[in-house]
Amino acid sequence: MQHPPDQSPPHSFSPPDPQQFASYLQQHPAQPPSPWSVRLPLLVAVGLIGVSMLTEGLLAALLLWSALIWLFGHTSVRARRAQALERLVHGAQELAMLRRFPEALRRGWRLLPKASKSPHLHGQTVAMIAHCLDALGAYDSAIIGYDYLLQRLPPGQPIAVHIGLSRASASLGAENLSDADDALRRLRGAVETFGNSPISAAYRMLRLAQQVRTHHFAEGVEDSGGLTEALRPLGVEAGYGHALMALCHYHYVDPDADPDQSRASAVKWWEQATLLMPPDALVQRFPELSPLMELP
Repeated sequence: MQHPPDQSPPHSFSPPDPQQFASYLQQHPAQPPSPWSVRLPLLVAVGLIGVSMLTEGLLAALLLWSALIWLFGHTSVRARRAQALERLVHGAQELAMLRRFPEALRRGWRLLPKASKSPHLHGQTVAMIAHCLDALGAYDSAIIGYDYLLQRLPPGQPIAVHIGLSRASASLGAENLSDADDALRRLRGAVETFGNSPISAAYRMLRLAQQVRTHHFAEGVEDSGGLTEALRPLGVEAGYGHALMALCHYHYVDPDADPDQSRASAVKWWEQATLLMPPDALVQRFPELSPLMELP
């Protein structure tokens, strides 16, 4: 039986299944502070100041200073708590950036209830948890998080398009090829507005991953023109795209061409991929790349 990250035994790790994640999100939704909770401290301070104006002498001064001290103290405490929570969320995100996904997932899971009072931090935490689940191969669970965010984001905005692409990637990972195809078709128009950007690069790589997963290797080879430049905004993660193109050439059979040329092209793309990312990391994300490990 799988356990949520914060309940896992110390020497084992099991990501939450989709039902667990959906239930946890339902238990801890984003709940911004009510208007009264924001206004009440000010109203109390105004009340004390008003009473001080109706009194005289030392009592009036005490009431006035008490109101001001209480208001500033209350505001300061709330600000420090908000800053502390923001630091914790950013710390978990840094772990994810360092690819320490199990640890980042555990921290994010524990932080989610605390982040519920800040919609911004809550959204960041859900996105980080979904990203970690995606990276750990728990694709169906990751999709739960991506769907949660997409339901609450304005369509067409950069963050919504980015999350949509992440969801399509998770669908490919889960072998939900029809779902991934539908998502990529819906996103095509939005992606075209971003020009040469990480969003367009991610879309290009996902189309290549889709061609690989559906064994359309010839289409992948035909689309190889300008791929290196198109994937450049992804940084080191462009290595995934180079590796997928290597696999297209590895499996591509052109009856009118020298077979050695296809292999040479596969070797070239694989070398470019492994300059950016370790071979083990490439194969972990796309297991079908394992035959390329035998290339010189």
